Amino acid sequence: NPETSALPNVRSYPAMTFNQPVSPCLASHALVHGLIRRKKMDQASRLTMAMMECGMRVRSKTLDILMKSLKPAPSSAQKFVGSIPPRFTPNPTNFNDLPRMAQHPSSQLALEIFVVARRAGQGSMKGLFATLIAICLINTEIVLASLLFATTVKEFYHPPPSPDNDTTEKTWNVEKYGPRSLVFLPQWSDFVNLTAPMKDYFKFTAQLTTTSPQFDQNSLEAHLQALAILANLLDSRQLHLPTISTLLSLMYSTPRLDSEVWVLDANGRPQRVVAYEYFHDVLVRLIESPPDRGGPGSSKKRNCRAFTPPLGLQSCNTLLHYALRHCQSMNLGDKVLVHLTQTRKLTPDETTYNILLRSGTLLRNNDLSSLALEALTSPYKDSKASNHSKTELSSVKYPAQKQVTAQSENRKVPHHSNTKLSSAESPIRILATSQSAVARRVAFLIDTLNSIELWMISRGRTAKIQKAVYALTTHIMHLCSTGRPKLVNIMVHALFPIIGRSSSMPLDQYVNERRKTLVRAAHFGPRIFTVMLNALVKAGLFSQARVLYYLAVRAERRSWFSPSPWAFGVEFYTIVLELCAGECQHASRLERIPAAVAQKKPITVRNHALRMALRVYKRINTVRYVAQNTVQNFGHPPISSKGHIDFPKPDERFATALVKVLILHSKHLDRNKIAKSDIKVKHLHPSPHIQDKISAQSAADTYAHAERDFAERKELPDGWTGQLQFIARGIVQAGMDVPPGLQHLFLGRYDPGARPNRGRGISLKAVPWAYPTERPANAWNPWVVPSIRTRGLLLRRMTKAQRLHGRHHRSRKK
Repeated sequence: NPETSALPNVRSYPAMTFNQPVSPCLASHALVHGLIRRKKMDQASRLTMAMMECGMRVRSKTLDILMKSLKPAPSSAQKFVGSIPPRFTPNPTNFNDLPRMAQHPSSQLALEIFVVARRAGQGSMKGLFATLIAICLINTEIVLASLLFATTVKEFYHPPPSPDNDTTEKTWNVEKYGPRSLVFLPQWSDFVNLTAPMKDYFKFTAQLTTTSPQFDQNSLEAHLQALAILANLLDSRQLHLPTISTLLSLMYSTPRLDSEVWVLDANGRPQRVVAYEYFHDVLVRLIESPPDRGGPGSSKKRNCRAFTPPLGLQSCNTLLHYALRHCQSMNLGDKVLVHLTQTRKLTPDETTYNILLRSGTLLRNNDLSSLALEALTSPYKDSKASNHSKTELSSVKYPAQKQVTAQSENRKVPHHSNTKLSSAESPIRILATSQSAVARRVAFLIDTLNSIELWMISRGRTAKIQKAVYALTTHIMHLCSTGRPKLVNIMVHALFPIIGRSSSMPLDQYVNERRKTLVRAAHFGPRIFTVMLNALVKAGLFSQARVLYYLAVRAERRSWFSPSPWAFGVEFYTIVLELCAGECQHASRLERIPAAVAQKKPITVRNHALRMALRVYKRINTVRYVAQNTVQNFGHPPISSKGHIDFPKPDERFATALVKVLILHSKHLDRNKIAKSDIKVKHLHPSPHIQDKISAQSAADTYAHAERDFAERKELPDGWTGQLQFIARGIVQAGMDVPPGLQHLFLGRYDPGARPNRGRGISLKAVPWAYPTERPANAWNPWVVPSIRTRGLLLRRMTKAQRLHGRHHRSRKK
């Protein structure tokens, strides 16, 4: 190049000479940091591995910076994405097999650095391991992260033997695997970071079906495989963590599908099994054979940390919940409680008794509920806890009949059982002096909540609030299930005294009390309002339920400005629609009273309920945007920066309640116009009760008849309204089917609503083990959106005639 002729010749300068050897360590480290600053991560990684392989010790800070530089920025678009590696091996021999499974370049480089650093005897391996797990999770390689976790645990438990003749467990090939002291067990924080994406993923997929646009089969199989690797560690009793309740809840929260995963059998050979069945088999084996203090090995290994330690109280509570609520097995529950109280010598806490109380209520087992209530409501609970905890569930028997009424020894109504409270009566005093032990316990919990100062909230106070709210919620659900929902009205006035304020209260005082009530209610969360509103609706106290609804909505709005925002679930809005349906039924009863008809009360009540139902339907579709706009209008940071909020989405139960209010109870649709032919023959004027008994075959015949009339004469079916079209469009857009009794009305008007069995696919909801996969034949209803049962009672309730017959039979025996 002629332009370089004027430059001095570098080769003419003599090379520098040193009197003694100079270490290249400083220059190499400087070069690594320079490459990191220039974003040349591949060259920096290769240079670092070459430094370690030649025997140079790399500083821990340099390794840490290099690994963190390899970690990409998290992306919300890839939050629920994942796939199984093409070269996936369920049983790798050591860490050298893991880098070739990585699909992302940064994951492969990080794994290679980790393997070389471990072989070279580098320090701070636990920090590198945590960063490596984060890199794999961000790169959507959750299977690789789970396999890395399992390989680390297995290598601690079964160290690779030396290639020499001596193959005892004490030997260790230092040249190949590094110093034995560098072998470690993953920490609890690593396990939490690994299971958190699985928990979020299964919570997200619970709202989808196999035909939803957001569903990805590869992502589902990847998360199931990652969970199966951890479950296999637990099944072989090699999981070393003391608290495994998160893993247990993940295993029984997976969807009921036929997806298969790779697991290792007792001999270490890989095999394919159905994920759903395998997870439940692991849980049952854990209940029947819980880990002891010695582990699966001999007595010499009892100090090895790799064995699964004995189950703690939190893990036992999770297993008890699974045994009684998901399996509905008293035998498995008995084994868990015996292991908790006799083998582990642990004292059951309030969570244990709340699980027993709710499970006994759902199982219609009065002895089990009485056992929990006696322990919870006893004034000397601390001294009697040990006696109650040793009571085996095997002594508690199932009811002799399937249909029984829920009766307990605490079925006593308090002295002041009327729902209209006078100003002189204190609700908390009524509960505290009640004959019911449950009411006295509720008074204690409400007094505990009211005594907590919320202006300077702390983590300890938040935990205390959540514990009291959980117990209060359980007691309220027990009262509703045992036929005493009217007591909840007194509890609502005791918890929120501002509801029953006197009209003589000054306005300034009312505003201050209302502000304090909203600040306190914002810390309670959504569940307490949901169960209270449900109890008031079941008791028929519609006006009180409306007041509580407006208070709950304002408390939800107030929580958006707090450090822990929340939103009501779809269950809350479904209960509000049931409230509207109850008011419509009340309007129908008013139509039989001439004085009420003359004052137009039925029309006023019905229109008031319909307007509220429409507002609820609008709110559930827009609450996400309302929350974001409300927070930003007041100058606060975005609500998404405070944490993840589960905003509601319409489901099958919500759609059914919406159809019930806006279609059936609104008088906008005459059922007689869409009555089936076989019903008309038997009943000239079919009542709504008769209409509900329409058979599936009759609905299919009506659809075929309407389809034939439309194809031959272009005749549209009678009974269609614009409001019906509006509701059907929302149901279809939410991914659900229109109720079968209304589908024929959309022939020629709205094709998506007129397609029966549109192939929605299989629901990805977490169906408990004891629940049926398909809906029973007798559960068919022409006005109900088809759904699969995932909660509630498996035992059918007694009808009113059966209850009256049983009461008459008992009175005759006396």
